[in-house]
Amino acid sequence: MTFGAAVQSCLSKYAVFRGRAPRSEFWWFWVFTILVEVVAAIIGVMLFTSSVSEHAVVMGPGMSSMSAFYVYAAPNWLSGLVHLLLILPSLAVTVRRLHDVGRSGWWFFILFLPFIGFLVLLFWWVQPSEPRDNAYGPSPLPLLPRP
Repeated sequence: MTFGAAVQSCLSKYAVFRGRAPRSEFWWFWVFTILVEVVAAIIGVMLFTSSVSEHAVVMGPGMSSMSAFYVYAAPNWLSGLVHLLLILPSLAVTVRRLHDVGRSGWWFFILFLPFIGFLVLLFWWVQPSEPRDNAYGPSPLPLLPRP
């Protein structure tokens, strides 16, 4: 699955938690999510920084280093909005990816175990798809003839 097809598939299945998602769909959508959130954060910081810089000029040159820190650590409404828009399709593709390797979507909650939960999920996320139909639906990949 290509980058564009994966993004289109995940956004069209915005809140679909049934079915299966192949590795390529899962990983390409996560790349898309990270890229969009980074761009939103940069744009938000640029918009916020310009308004803070104007206030800094009015306040004078005695602006503290804490004020400068706040410029970069301040909540970014644009980044937050993008995150809220993408969290549901991200969760949906994650559950569908777990289905693809024969696991229940409820296994996602293992993520709340510090460190070890993420490692277990990462192991399952990188596994190849089950080649045949499973309890969660037909294989999302076409069966290739064996040589």
